[in-house]
Amino acid sequence: MGFIRSARIVQIHPTRRCNLRCLHCYSDSSPEASDELPAELVARVLGEAATLGYGVASVSGGEPFMYQPLPRLLAAAKAAGMRTQLVSNGLAITPSRLKAVTGLLDLLAVSIDGVPDDHDRMRAQAGAFRRLGDRLALVRDSGIPLGLVFTLTMWNVHQIEWAVEFALASGAGLLQIHPLEASGRAIGLADDVPDEIEASAALVECLRLQRAVGCRLTIQVDVATSGGLRQIMACADQHTPPRISDIVSPLVIEPDGMCVPLEYGFPRDYALGNVREASLHDLAGSWMERVLPSFASGMARMDARLAEMGDGVVVNSYALAREVLVGAAH
Repeated sequence: MGFIRSARIVQIHPTRRCNLRCLHCYSDSSPEASDELPAELVARVLGEAATLGYGVASVSGGEPFMYQPLPRLLAAAKAAGMRTQLVSNGLAITPSRLKAVTGLLDLLAVSIDGVPDDHDRMRAQAGAFRRLGDRLALVRDSGIPLGLVFTLTMWNVHQIEWAVEFALASGAGLLQIHPLEASGRAIGLADDVPDEIEASAALVECLRLQRAVGCRLTIQVDVATSGGLRQIMACADQHTPPRISDIVSPLVIEPDGMCVPLEYGFPRDYALGNVREASLHDLAGSWMERVLPSFASGMARMDARLAEMGDGVVVNSYALAREVLVGAAH
């Protein structure tokens, strides 16, 4: 994940229902959560997102495999010409559920939180990591491309090498290193969010390991250098964007229907509105007229902040965008 990606992504969170109650859950999902989007609504939104220029549908949650109409959601994305990806905790994967989505998924990513004891602690369930083994084997046997998402904290950079070895042993083609976000239930873990030093160490370690493993595994780390991010933003600003997908990726649809830019729970000052109440086309058009000026102002402030940092500082681009944009809105 990066702040601006070449792929234009619409991120769907169709449910907050989950079979776990993880300590670091940004959406505060749980077995008791009931927020859920109707399948008909999701299909309509995906079709509209495709016409707005979005080419990837990324499904998260909650636990996507707890969403009964998941095959219908993925089929709608495919019918709209999109590539599809899904992030799961892995424990809801069954042979029948995998069979229902085979041919509809371009990537199935399973989250891990470190070595077994650390994973079980973060998942608030003893034996959670041990139970992953059989599920990953099911994915491998299904032929669906497998990825792993490793949660980076202040304390586990030294485990990235272990994660690489585990990914290779599991048959994964992608390992994504994603910093812990202090939102939702994870607000209580604010001291565990990696700082700039830890993020820099993670980036260096990932570069080292990528050289070591070569083409056997793609290692992606969700941080950026200040200079590199400024270059990406400058490229994005070289023309007047005709569509929202030229500016905002990912575009996030939350389980209550709220549509926001960049990440789940993004400040509501920048929300497009609710897809239960209006078409995504109408919401996007209104956002471009009403909100884009303040959004652009925030991006200008972000550019200025990056310039002050210099070219070598490693940043969490989503966190920086949230901080700067909130200041621009008030």
